[in-house]
Amino acid sequence: MSLEAEMLAFIRAGVDHHNATCPMPARAILLNSGNYELFGWDELFGLPVEPRDEIPPKRFRIDCPGSAYGIEEEIAEAVGEPLEVTTSPAAPAEVDLPGRASRGAFRA
Repeated sequence: MSLEAEMLAFIRAGVDHHNATCPMPARAILLNSGNYELFGWDELFGLPVEPRDEIPPKRFRIDCPGSAYGIEEEIAEAVGEPLEVTTSPAAPAEVDLPGRASRGAFRA
């Protein structure tokens, strides 16, 4: 089986899985830029095919409105700059008071 036929079968299975498990419709197939140029696909299964440098060769992603792809940037924008966290100083050393047993010791 050629690489093109293998990728086509994997993408078909991925789109079918997406359609069966995600309530949001797929909006595009994201393909490694090198594979995009190699295969020359502009559309598959009614979905546009888009090149992406960050996708490894022989891999693809299904892009949809419910996708978590790129969520890190959205979270960083929503959260803003990280705050400096200060910690309280260490607890003071335990002091033995006259007439009282220190912790862990038993006096009869």
